[in-house]
Amino acid sequence: MQNQDSNKKIAEKLMETGTIQNDLDTTILTMQNQLETLQKFISRRFDELSMEVNATSQQMDMTEGSIISRFGEIMEALSAISFHGNALTPANAGVDLEAVIETTENAANKILDAADRIAERVEKEKDWDDEKSRAVLRESITKDVQDILMACTFQDLAGQRIRKTLENLHTIEDRLGATLEKLGVNIAVNQKEATEKAVGGELTSQNEIDNLFD
Repeated sequence: MQNQDSNKKIAEKLMETGTIQNDLDTTILTMQNQLETLQKFISRRFDELSMEVNATSQQMDMTEGSIISRFGEIMEALSAISFHGNALTPANAGVDLEAVIETTENAANKILDAADRIAERVEKEKDWDDEKSRAVLRESITKDVQDILMACTFQDLAGQRIRKTLENLHTIEDRLGATLEKLGVNIAVNQKEATEKAVGGELTSQNEIDNLFD
């Protein structure tokens, strides 16, 4: 009887052990499946990240090339604006701003000199009474008037040069703005402050200029 009880207990233990073993095997199999799924997910995600990194790298290379190209265009536009020189060499073949200033000053001086000569001759009232002297004065005044008209032709050439300069500056502004926008840079410009800095102080009024000749 005791042997039967012992055998029964042993059988129960074996069955219990078998059940535990089955549960353990099931758990291990489940974990293996989960690990395989995790491994596949990690592998797939790694491939996706690699593709994203490669795409970003290529995009950065393209962006860098685009930026370099854009700044090259800006430098080319800047090189077309010459501040010094005589436009006889490639470096000075663009817009010579100094030439505009020089031409304007020369024209203004010629006009003022001719006007002074005319004023002096007009004041010589006694010479106007003499017919011979009057003819000479009339001829000299006519010549001075012609000089004034010739000096005024500077406006056409100076205007062309200034317009060309403005076109180049607008081109630079547009291309630089587009480049900064592509880089995600947003710069707020105070137009009034920028204008004051560009002018460099108050301009001389026309009344102040007129007072110099009074």
